[in-house]
Amino acid sequence: MKQSLALLAVCIVLAACAPAAPQRGQTLFHDDFSSAAGGWNRHADADAITDYLDGEYQIKIDSPSLNVWAVAGPRLTDAALAVEAHTEGGTDNNLFGLICRYQNDSNFYFLAISADGYYTIAKLKEGTIAHLSGPDFQHSDSIQPGHATHRLSAACVGNTLTLSDNGTQLATATDGDFRDGPAGLIAGSFSDTPVDVRFDNLDIVQP
Repeated sequence: MKQSLALLAVCIVLAACAPAAPQRGQTLFHDDFSSAAGGWNRHADADAITDYLDGEYQIKIDSPSLNVWAVAGPRLTDAALAVEAHTEGGTDNNLFGLICRYQNDSNFYFLAISADGYYTIAKLKEGTIAHLSGPDFQHSDSIQPGHATHRLSAACVGNTLTLSDNGTQLATATDGDFRDGPAGLIAGSFSDTPVDVRFDNLDIVQP
C-alpha cells in the first residue's frame, strides 16, 4: 500500500511539472528582426546575401534560378505563421514567403507569392519542387504588385496548408509528407536579377 501511494505521488508530481499544451492563439515565436539574437542565418557570397538590415531581415539574390532560405525558432507541428514582406528592389519576377515543417535543406513546405501577382503552395522533397496548389504558380488579382507590403499568412495544420495575403485566402492544399519542423523565410529568383526582399514582424501562433 505504501508503495502504491509513493507511485501515485510520483505520478502527480510528474503531471504537475509537465508543460501545458499551447492554447489556440498563443504566441509560439515572434521576431521583429531588430536584433541578430534571433539566430537567423547571416551569409554573403556572389550569389546571395541573408542578413539583418535596418530592422528587417534581407534576402538578396544576384544569380538567376536560385531559391534562398533561412530557418529559426522552435520545432513545431501545427502552426499559423504571419510575416510582413515586400520587394525592396530589383525585379518583380521573384518569389517570397514562408516555410513550415522544415526537415533539412532538401525537404520542407513553402508558401509564397511574387511581386508580379503569382502564388504557390509547394514542397521541396529530396531537392525537387512539387506544386501542391496547382500545376505551377497561379495568378491572383488580389496580390498587390510591385513594392507593396504584404502581410503573408501560412497555416500548416494537420495535412492542410493554407496561404493568405493581406487577409485574402489565396490557396489551400493537402499533403502528409512532413509532420513537424521549424519555420522559415524564403525568396527566389527566376530569369531576372537581382531580387531584394525584406521581412519584418514574424509571428507564429498556435492555430
